Amino acid sequence: MVEMRSLAAALALVLAGALATAPAGAANGSCHTQTLSIEGHSVRATFCVTAVRSERTGAGEVAHVTMTETLVGAGGSLTRTTSKDVLMAGSDGRLSDDVPLAQLGIQKTLHLTFVFRNGGVIPESGLLIPGGVPVI
Repeated sequence: MVEMRSLAAALALVLAGALATAPAGAANGSCHTQTLSIEGHSVRATFCVTAVRSERTGAGEVAHVTMTETLVGAGGSLTRTTSKDVLMAGSDGRLSDDVPLAQLGIQKTLHLTFVFRNGGVIPESGLLIPGGVPVI
């Protein structure tokens, strides 16, 4: 019985160590939420990294990032999943995405750029197009 408890304790320590060193966002997603003002509308935007796979290529290290984007405003909501390849420069990479806002009742597109770091994305800039109106 003592051996069984020792084995269980050892396995718990190994599991705790593995979870502590797992990349951020690998299991439960890494999310960033902020409120944007788009054409006078308040829009809550949440960006969650749901999967990351890295590989070394001739160009350098590339992270294959899958993320879910959820935008909620007074005119409606939208959720979409996108996958992007990110060329890493040290511990950071940059990616962009265009999000049509028609489901929110806004007949424009939100052009977003993100910094990918530590398994998550942080919006760096956002332009409402056409027109190039900054929202971030």
